[in-house]
Amino acid sequence: MNTATTALLAGACACALALALPASAQSAFPDKPVRIVVPFAAGGVTDAMLRLLQEPVGRSLGQPVIIDNRPGAAGMIAARLAADAAPDGYTVLVVNTGLIAITPFVQKSAGIDPQRRFAPVAGLSSAPSVLLVHPSVPVADLRQFLDYAKANPGKLEYAVVGKGAYGDVATSLFQKQASVRMLPVPYQGNAQTTTALLSGEVKVQLTILSGPMNDYLKNGRIKALGVATAGPSALVPGVPPIADVLPGFDAVVYTGLVAPARTPPAVLDKLGHAFTTALSDPALRKQLEAMGMEAAPLDGKAYGARIAREIGAFAPAIKELETE
Repeated sequence: MNTATTALLAGACACALALALPASAQSAFPDKPVRIVVPFAAGGVTDAMLRLLQEPVGRSLGQPVIIDNRPGAAGMIAARLAADAAPDGYTVLVVNTGLIAITPFVQKSAGIDPQRRFAPVAGLSSAPSVLLVHPSVPVADLRQFLDYAKANPGKLEYAVVGKGAYGDVATSLFQKQASVRMLPVPYQGNAQTTTALLSGEVKVQLTILSGPMNDYLKNGRIKALGVATAGPSALVPGVPPIADVLPGFDAVVYTGLVAPARTPPAVLDKLGHAFTTALSDPALRKQLEAMGMEAAPLDGKAYGARIAREIGAFAPAIKELETE
């Protein structure tokens, strides 16, 4: 047998052996960094939460976790990027109530059906929205604010993170229930809306609180008029529920992770376990609370059920707003 024939046979044997090995032996997940696509600019509260989770999750997975900020189009730029990624677990998308249950149904041209294009990975956190105003608005409480807004229709500017985002729809519902009319001003992320509110570029925002915002509340640079929960919230002590004035008004934002559809269940489970385990750390939970959020870890099945409930809950409101 000549040298060439020997080499050919050896190569064939090697190929046959490789094919005989189970897939897990060839490549165990994860064997490279995992990317989290964030639909908001760096510096916002969601971005800050993920950077807290970055190290413990990476340690659990045995691979680095990379934060990839892709703001724009009320989150649809990031959503399309993640939906079109390979379903291998190496790209996941952070979503909130707005991005998963509202924006895709408002921006229908984006062509993103969240329950068909994504698989749930894990629920992460919840946070109540708070109605904030710049100190130049001459009001002391929510009732005075509503009287002022009614007396100045279309003159109060409010910040939103894109058309069809949660804040946009929630504020529209707030205006409808309160019979007031304000002017929306879109921004790419919460860091930008905070700057705009602090400077007085806009006068109003219905949003979840970040850690720095709590400091701004304490030193009077912004005012909180109401929290969008059924009862008082420990995250914003001393701030009355909006529901005291507008019965039933509720705007709690849930945040979680999804992956491209057809990602293998075992991969989804491994990713979800890494994140929910990280959220069980009491020290990390306290850090989240200081940022205005509560840890709300859910496995993929439970988070998928929550997504379905949120889509169902907002569908009538979106349809009603479309007819206006």
